[in-house]
Amino acid sequence: MIFFKPENLTENVSKFTAIENDDVCGYCLMRVKNNMAEVYELQYDEDKPYLVEGLLRTAFNAASLKNIYMGKCSCEGIVAYLDKMNFEKTVDGYINDIPSILTGSCCK
Repeated sequence: MIFFKPENLTENVSKFTAIENDDVCGYCLMRVKNNMAEVYELQYDEDKPYLVEGLLRTAFNAASLKNIYMGKCSCEGIVAYLDKMNFEKTVDGYINDIPSILTGSCCK
């Protein structure tokens, strides 16, 4: 079973840790600035790629509970996941409203 543990590091920065069978398998860091939540760092065990989507969904769900509407991801090497989760590529990175991000798409 996978558990995603939230932790507030500062007022605007949160860490979400993926724990599977009591082992830490990955984490992401999210900062909230100007009413936008940005996941700017994401690490995961390469043999567990399913953690990427779980970590992103956990982080953006937490942001939505704080009334943050827009989400951004500036992490490298996870473009395929961002495309599946309805992020839109812009000059500023991958951005969309959080409800669209959380909806995702199984058909892309």
